[in-house]
Amino acid sequence: MPPSQYLLLSLADHPLASQEAPRQGAAPSGDVRCLNVAGRWAVHGTTHTPLLVWHPTQSGAAQAAGERAAQARNAPVEVVSRGDASWLEGCQIQVFTDAFEPALLGSAAQSEARARRLRTEADKLAAFSLIVRGASTAADQEAFAEVGRAAAQALRAKFGGGSITSTFAWLAGQSGRDALESVLVGEVELTGPLSLRQVVEAAELARKAERLREQS
Repeated sequence: MPPSQYLLLSLADHPLASQEAPRQGAAPSGDVRCLNVAGRWAVHGTTHTPLLVWHPTQSGAAQAAGERAAQARNAPVEVVSRGDASWLEGCQIQVFTDAFEPALLGSAAQSEARARRLRTEADKLAAFSLIVRGASTAADQEAFAEVGRAAAQALRAKFGGGSITSTFAWLAGQSGRDALESVLVGEVELTGPLSLRQVVEAAELARKAERLREQS
């Protein structure tokens, strides 16, 4: 039995929305970010910050909410249709009521320290993913060594040091998983040239490489 479908709000001009999210009436990719109760754009909801949803019969209300959000945020917002067998109302998703109107208008404030920590970890996530992708596509040992030299220089300039080995280990480990989850639940925006899907793929490449290294 297919999961129940809900209507959600997504940033229409976000690269993931334009590349991967179909219009209302079709199920978009799991990478599409939608509005949650904290007023942030997230791939999935949590018990603390579920995704805001409308029932299909509330399409007019969802469209009106999207228009209010677009006006408040000065960004195009579209209504998308999604369904997931794991969703429970009040847990991963929350049906919109007037109490959640502030989420349409902007994101809830974070403490300065938390915002700074999340930004630092997200910047590492983006930079390390770029390095892992470059190393994983190196055609030969010479190309891999060149990636390593460039990576060491970039890591030293931005983070004070590091290597390809430490980059793979961080991305595959708990710190990398936590940083990726913070992006997926909308706590912090991803930066850099890679899409969210490419970052997720890089994390998986790092985990596979670390498993192979441990087995060798």
